[in-house]
Amino acid sequence: MSVSKNCAQFHFIGTIDELCCHLGLIKAMLSNEDAWQFSWLSACNFIEKIQKNLMKIMAHAYDPKDSKYFFTDTEIGELVKEIDKLKKNLPVISKFVIPGKNIIEAQIQIGRAIARRAERHYAAINENGQYCSVAGEYLNKLSTYLFTLSQQESLINVNFINQISGL
Repeated sequence: MSVSKNCAQFHFIGTIDELCCHLGLIKAMLSNEDAWQFSWLSACNFIEKIQKNLMKIMAHAYDPKDSKYFFTDTEIGELVKEIDKLKKNLPVISKFVIPGKNIIEAQIQIGRAIARRAERHYAAINENGQYCSVAGEYLNKLSTYLFTLSQQESLINVNFINQISGL
């Protein structure tokens, strides 16, 4: 059976693939030997777990009936736990955030935007409810995680720059 490369399912799978690759770039930037980011190993390990979950979501998009690709509340709970852990050290945001405080923060914000696009594509392919709804919730929380991670990286870089410049 031939399927158009312009179908919603392929747009979704392509966006998830793009997001997974972009997370790989973020992971590589965080784990650079010259990087001084706070708890980079923890973030890299968690991002790799996210990449594996994204592969599971792609497989689910190819085969929505196979329950081994279904998500549970456990995956969402892990994201929420990580978000809460990161938020503990962050000030309350009272204005719009403009990406570009530093390279890593900007790259993470790009990943966040791709995650939001993936969530929209997932909603499009799941209009009739044939896919696991928890996977859509996972993508929603993933964009929140990436936003929170970007803010942590921004704060760490500002504090580091202030320390080395004597401010």
